[in-house]
Amino acid sequence: MIHMKTKIACMAALLSLGAMTASAQKAGEFRFGVTAGMNVPKITDINADCRIGFHAGVRAEYNFTDNLYGNLGLLFTQKGAEYDAEYKGVSAKYKMNPGYLELPLQIGYRFHVGDNVSIFGETGPYFAFGVCGKHKVDVDSPIGGGDMKTDFFGDDGANVFDGGWGLRLGVEVSKFQIGLGYEYGFSKVWDESSSHNSNFTIGLSYMF
Repeated sequence: MIHMKTKIACMAALLSLGAMTASAQKAGEFRFGVTAGMNVPKITDINADCRIGFHAGVRAEYNFTDNLYGNLGLLFTQKGAEYDAEYKGVSAKYKMNPGYLELPLQIGYRFHVGDNVSIFGETGPYFAFGVCGKHKVDVDSPIGGGDMKTDFFGDDGANVFDGGWGLRLGVEVSKFQIGLGYEYGFSKVWDESSSHNSNFTIGLSYMF
């Protein structure tokens, strides 16, 4: 009798675990969420340092299967770089802080590792349009100093369009996601240069 009760209890536990795991994400399910986080961007080929920025926006997700899904986002994201220069006693600090509206379109795969816990990885292209930002120069010299600001984008500035490829790895626990990502832009930041956007990200999302 005790042996039979043990079997029934084990079967019930397995069925319950299977149901909870399956209910986490189902094929054909659509969900959306909000996301925000920190950027560590850099512009390549100009001997510049990384700077700190942020990103924030919304995400939408469609599950093709219980594991395979597509992910579409709309984000405001800061990129850019900063660097120092010195010549004959005159020092200058350059800061570039462009802001983009970005549309990442990725395909992802998740591994269910426990009750409402999964590990995921996703990759795909992104398309971005520059909407704001300044190129600031702070100058200091023995006879004085000052600063100058110009628009980062525009007729004599950087290209407005940026497109490239990104990837993101992370873990989801009870609808909260934390992910690490990287993006590399295929578009040139300036027509006359070979510079591209490079961006490491860490973000927190909540999926409804």
